[in-house]
Amino acid sequence: MMGKRARHPLALQAVVLVRAGLLLGILTLTLILPPSVQAHGSAPYPILLESPVGPYVVTLLADPDVGGGTFTVELALANGRAVPGGTTVTLWVRPQDGHREEAGYEGRRQTEGTDTFVVEIPFDTEGMWQARLVVNGPAGQGERAFSVRVTPPGTNRLGSLLCLLPFLALGLLWLIGARRHRREAEPEAER
Repeated sequence: MMGKRARHPLALQAVVLVRAGLLLGILTLTLILPPSVQAHGSAPYPILLESPVGPYVVTLLADPDVGGGTFTVELALANGRAVPGGTTVTLWVRPQDGHREEAGYEGRRQTEGTDTFVVEIPFDTEGMWQARLVVNGPAGQGERAFSVRVTPPGTNRLGSLLCLLPFLALGLLWLIGARRHRREAEPEAER
């Protein structure tokens, strides 16, 4: 019996060291990974869902971040036929505060034969922006205006660490409680 009890404190120390090592490893990765790897983790949100734009039916998903906004445009023809080759998608944007003139950005077709286009826009500030989607092709032209809120690009490292603080505090409280419970249980086991 005594042999098991003598090893028990070492096992507890080993568990604590393993947990501390895992926590330290996670924190280290958070600090050393480049911001592009830590980037914004939210999914794009819908701006248009199967909305008519001229002869086209458009679904537009947006992830408008400062420095690199991404818009995904899925096209279909209202009559159900495939979108013909030569169809182009242009997204025109201007800030609502007027600090910049309207600029157009061409969408690139994901792969030949698909009806999905991606438009990358280098937004320079947060806030509301006015946008115009222009679809032009052999089937005709369509245009649709909308507003979009440009947001900061994900969380920075300090933000990530601040988000970890409640979990670290909870882990510390759990560890303190486990040690206190173990100390209170040891004198009862010796009786």
